[in-house]
Amino acid sequence: MPAPRSPVEIAYEIMKHVKENDGASRWDLIKILGNTRQFRHWVTDFLVQDGFLEEHSEGGNYTYTVTESGAILYRLLQKGNLMSSIFKLSGKRLRRG
Repeated sequence: MPAPRSPVEIAYEIMKHVKENDGASRWDLIKILGNTRQFRHWVTDFLVQDGFLEEHSEGGNYTYTVTESGAILYRLLQKGNLMSSIFKLSGKRLRRG
């Protein structure tokens, strides 16, 4: 069983996949996250809602692309130690609503 991933690692994996592939399908992101519950938590309730990813729907198929804010977040996530420090300073972690 793989070691648990930190919120910074999870967000980086999602953003990296979307950025490097010029978009991602809902299924691509579910495979990264493991299940639909985690997909809703990370993608729908966080990355899309806060404007880091944009959701596109065509014929019942959903795809996601990186926004301008998402590109900035991705650059910050590439420097994992910086984001980890921000999490420590804030005293909060991403939590379910």
